[in-house]
Amino acid sequence: MKRLTANWGLKLASLIFAIVVWFLITNINDPITSVRYTNVPVTLKNTNLITDQGQVYTILDNTDTISSVTLYAPRSIIDSLSQNNLVATADIQALSSLNTVSIDVVTNKYYDKIEKIVTSSDVVKLNVERKASKSLALNATTSGSLADGYVIGDVTTEQNMVRISGPESVVSRITSAAVDVDVTGFTSNIGTDADIVLLDSEGEVVDSSQVTMNIKTVRVNVVIFETKYVPITYVVSGEPASGYMWTGQIESTPDSVLIAGRSSAISSISEIKVEDENIDLTGMTGNLNYTFDLREFLPSGITFGDKDFNGTVSVVVDVDSVSTETFDVDVSNITVEGLAEGYKVFVDDSEYKTVSVTLQGLASAIRQISENDITGTVKVQDIIDGNNLQELAPGTYSADVDFNLPDLVKVKGTVSVYVTVEEDN
Repeated sequence: MKRLTANWGLKLASLIFAIVVWFLITNINDPITSVRYTNVPVTLKNTNLITDQGQVYTILDNTDTISSVTLYAPRSIIDSLSQNNLVATADIQALSSLNTVSIDVVTNKYYDKIEKIVTSSDVVKLNVERKASKSLALNATTSGSLADGYVIGDVTTEQNMVRISGPESVVSRITSAAVDVDVTGFTSNIGTDADIVLLDSEGEVVDSSQVTMNIKTVRVNVVIFETKYVPITYVVSGEPASGYMWTGQIESTPDSVLIAGRSSAISSISEIKVEDENIDLTGMTGNLNYTFDLREFLPSGITFGDKDFNGTVSVVVDVDSVSTETFDVDVSNITVEGLAEGYKVFVDDSEYKTVSVTLQGLASAIRQISENDITGTVKVQDIIDGNNLQELAPGTYSADVDFNLPDLVKVKGTVSVYVTVEEDN
């Protein structure tokens, strides 16, 4: 017993010295050191505690990422760890009244060998509010410029609605959804998938990172039409009042139009013909002014190539007073037309050498006519029909003359001459 207790002070000092030496040796061979990891993600746990209450949460200020985490541990431990061994979590069960959640950072191995863990931040900040949802119609647009001679036809989407949900404050700002297709340089139809963009009432893009959508892209089909200019023509009906006539002039604004359609449809169109019951000169004593919608007269599958043209066309049909003048026309200016086999048929001038022809038309046109310029014809068939003959036979008959006159000039009444038919020996 005396040996065990003898020199106890010296023995205690030896023990302490041994511990110090062990500590020094240990720290020299495997010293405590540190390692710093950056941008460590934080996993939120039990988020259903928010969503089950009809609420949504938004992480504020990127606080679900720790900018730096520093580990302190023996070098041997540090050397065997990587950032993948860090586990950072925030449990919603610990959500504070300020909507913050404490972050817990551990390692998934050698946890008991870690001296300490120092983080640059220790809470996740949340914004918690009611969840809102709404459905929006998709508006499809195009941008860019097509090749010359082509225009955009129909632009359609394979789905026309999108359903969105998210924080009420964000969803309430969103008023529309749109997709856009760049058509630069295209000459044929386009089918492509386009991203859906959410917009506010001012047409500005709303950050959709906090919003969920049932679809994020949609198929867009863009029809591209070929174009060409064609004239607008008119069918004029009716006769003006007595003493007036249509001059043949029509002033149309515009007088031509750019049309668009598929190449197969547009190739056969050379004009847009307007046959409108309102373009009727019956009883008119002055110009007819009329405005109409040209869209009513477009052929099927054809549209306007100018998006700024709404189809409104104004037309003026000129009506002017007429002049009347009588001419004495030599019967030698009247010839017989038609087959008369076995017969000689000629205008008989034995009773009179001239016939009176009263012309009616625009004064400017009549002034250019002289008696010698007026010619006419009698048709053999008209002789037969007008005299109730079964066939041509010798004799002298009355026949109406068809005069060759300039445009906008006509014969007032009917002019007849005698025609003699003789056998041709």
